[in-house]
Amino acid sequence: MTAAPLPFAYFHGMPGGPGEWAGNAPPGLAHAAWLVDRNDPDVTFDSIAAALAGLFPDGVSLIGFSAGAFAALQIAARMGTRVHALHLISPAAPLQLGNFLPDMAGGPIFRLAADRPRLFAALVRAERLLSRHAPHFLLSRLLATAQGGDAALARDPVFRDAMAQVLRDGLGRDARGFEREVLAYVADWRDDLAWVAVPVTIWQGDADNWTPPAMGRALHAALPGSSLQLLPGCSHYSTLQAALLRI
Repeated sequence: MTAAPLPFAYFHGMPGGPGEWAGNAPPGLAHAAWLVDRNDPDVTFDSIAAALAGLFPDGVSLIGFSAGAFAALQIAARMGTRVHALHLISPAAPLQLGNFLPDMAGGPIFRLAADRPRLFAALVRAERLLSRHAPHFLLSRLLATAQGGDAALARDPVFRDAMAQVLRDGLGRDARGFEREVLAYVADWRDDLAWVAVPVTIWQGDADNWTPPAMGRALHAALPGSSLQLLPGCSHYSTLQAALLRI
């Protein structure tokens, strides 16, 4: 864990890693966020909340992308009013808020984690090997259904190289954090949303097929007082880039 001069923390997607920030943040902000690698099996939501409270006694804002939104919501629930604001980008909401899986590119993986966790664990081990030895191949599979703004990113060699490195450094290094967090995510954590008492802004691309618009709208409805910002033409990573320009 490393501290940064600006009082906000970024929570990467899964699979993902801290390098995701540098590859998608606006120019000049590559080192402007507090980052933590949740692929590390020793990192927990409790330890993150404690670290943030110690580093930023006057409070901190949180940014969670994709599955990182789950992490950011868990941290916000633990930290209470010490969180100034919460930005959820392409957020992975509780699956129990709606019938989202048929419209999610990663739906079969989440269904496998929920229904057959041992088989899911075997799949994670295989993806770890791919992330370590053939990250570009795994990235191509992840981006195979890219649409909206992500279609252009999928053809961008700079973006592809950066994200392949994120896979190698994260899931390719240690898959235990990824496995643990996905298993926690597919469980029913809707009641945890009631403990989030800070201003929440949801950034949702209307072309996102990883965390579909219905998921963003359902999360907005489940968080009274939250704001929903729809980004036309944006999908998953393109929503991340567009939102970071506006936050």
